[in-house]
Amino acid sequence: MEIKKYMIFTLIGGTGTYLATALANISDDLGPVTTVLICAGVGLALGAFLTFGRVAAFLGKRLKSLRLSLKDLRDKVLPQLGGLGQRLAAGLLGALLGASIIVVPWGVIKVGGLVGAGLSAPACSRPLVLRLITAPENVRVLRESVARFARTRLVDGCAPYAITVGIAPSIGELQYAFGNNWYRNDVNQERKKPFRRLFGPRPDAWIATSTGEARLAGVQLVTQESAVLRIGPSVASDRLVIGMLGGSAETVKSRLGRTPAKGYPLAKLWRMISTDLKMSVNYPQPELSTAGLVAISDLLGHKGVVDPEQRGVVAESVSSLLCDFMLMNTPKSRGAAESLALVIPHHSLTDYNEGRYDDDRCMGGRPTGEDRLGELISPDLSTLDYPFVTVDWPGETSAERTTGLNLLRDWLVENPLFDTHVPGQSEFEQAVRDSGVLAEARYQFSLLIPRIDAEIVLDVSGSMATKPRSLLIKLREALPGVTQVITPRDDLRLSAFNRPTENSATQVWRLRTTPANRSEFDDLINRVGNVIAGGFDAPISDAIKGVDRRNPRSGRALIVVTDGGPFDKEQDRMKSVGQTLRQAEKVTDLYVLALGYDGCRRSSPVGGKYRTCLTGGAESSEISEALRRLIAEIRTVNRDRQDGRR
Repeated sequence: MEIKKYMIFTLIGGTGTYLATALANISDDLGPVTTVLICAGVGLALGAFLTFGRVAAFLGKRLKSLRLSLKDLRDKVLPQLGGLGQRLAAGLLGALLGASIIVVPWGVIKVGGLVGAGLSAPACSRPLVLRLITAPENVRVLRESVARFARTRLVDGCAPYAITVGIAPSIGELQYAFGNNWYRNDVNQERKKPFRRLFGPRPDAWIATSTGEARLAGVQLVTQESAVLRIGPSVASDRLVIGMLGGSAETVKSRLGRTPAKGYPLAKLWRMISTDLKMSVNYPQPELSTAGLVAISDLLGHKGVVDPEQRGVVAESVSSLLCDFMLMNTPKSRGAAESLALVIPHHSLTDYNEGRYDDDRCMGGRPTGEDRLGELISPDLSTLDYPFVTVDWPGETSAERTTGLNLLRDWLVENPLFDTHVPGQSEFEQAVRDSGVLAEARYQFSLLIPRIDAEIVLDVSGSMATKPRSLLIKLREALPGVTQVITPRDDLRLSAFNRPTENSATQVWRLRTTPANRSEFDDLINRVGNVIAGGFDAPISDAIKGVDRRNPRSGRALIVVTDGGPFDKEQDRMKSVGQTLRQAEKVTDLYVLALGYDGCRRSSPVGGKYRTCLTGGAESSEISEALRRLIAEIRTVNRDRQDGRR
């Protein structure tokens, strides 16, 4: 009988609990499985309470403060109600107790949540986006700094500003972009079909490397689409130094004697480094890096004593130069690293020694011992002052934006990105190079570097136009990124080759009959964009023969751009290209740019006139970088040939 009562009371208590959860919409919050388990547990507990005396007695003792104990309720009140009354009363009591057990805690939680929501701050509004750009070697430290600034400006936990930091283009690209609403110089290459691309989101401010760079970038901003550059105060202070492996630096110091307070004269340093120790002095490409341009302006000031084009490593930025140096400094190639000296900002040298790299290729740890860079200072190396340049675009200024930029500028002035202390710096200050000096240095450098006389030969077989994005289109998109490393003295011709049918003879034809230098490079790009690919792969050796027969004079290099397919058509992959080059008297060198990722794997062996095969990748940015490296290598080969080293 007790078991029967227990089952009845359990069913009534559980059902009452479930009805309470349904009526209060609690089951929507708990979910069906959790609701059933809770209701079953409550029903079992109520059934035990209403059925077994021990439980009722136990609970009654705990509730003595009630005038009517739970035991009396079960033993005295319920029996007087009769059988039906007992069931109804027990059911009502079970339902009420079950409902209270489930509803009261849930209600407390809900009320607490509502109270908490009422007391909490409202949702954050969308922050104002501020976009900054700077040279690659400053990106990491600037991002860290603006993150600290953003934390100081929190209001009720909300950030009023979202600040991004991007890489600034080269000085030549900046001049065009600031004057043309931040568009790339693509319209000149597309003629009637403008292909306009931005360099990225338009910057609100620019942390320039020097005030001279900022003035040089703004010297021609006179059109309606031109930005207004407002050069503000410096947010960092640094100077150029010469860095080399610690052992080499100590050797230089020991031979030159005690370091003067102001550092060694540059001419004296140069003679020791380049003549006595046979080291190569390296700096970032002046065409692409302002730190490199400032370095070359310092070196040109000692022309006749200093050879400003003595470089063993060609890199586009301070970051890539240091990364190339680190990758070179291995047990197998340590001798090459020991022969290099680097002209770089002092804070970049410090970052290198601390293991803070700004190039994704280099993720190693902190160098130790003689792998660390030692520094050599000179009063003839320039100061870098890093001004905060506000960029006002036509029709895009606002009071809110101006306020945010002013707050950020003032905070950076008080909390500099870096305030590098160079020994002796307080006792001398080489003037910051002004825009006129930098412009002249850029022009003089273009006259010093070896000119390029080359023919670009495009593989225009069908595989170069495979959808969805043909490699030829990617090449056309990449070429504007090469303009800055082409000089007025360079001569570049453009040809194409393929086989119209699988077994037909190879065709080689010109896409541009006259050579292109820097001023005509846009037209060359336009002609690449107009090429229609088709047909079949043809051997590269056939292309070499065709160009050699057509050339009126010797002394021209070939740059073959392909996906690697033509190598598969050689009669003898191991020998054909080399044999053909030896017989081609008018072709000085062969360079191959293999678009995609496996073209060089299919290449004939490199050697002799076949200088290199570079993997270009499949994205326009990768191809641009590979092309710039290829052009730098051609200049290095030409320079060595002039010096009688090849």
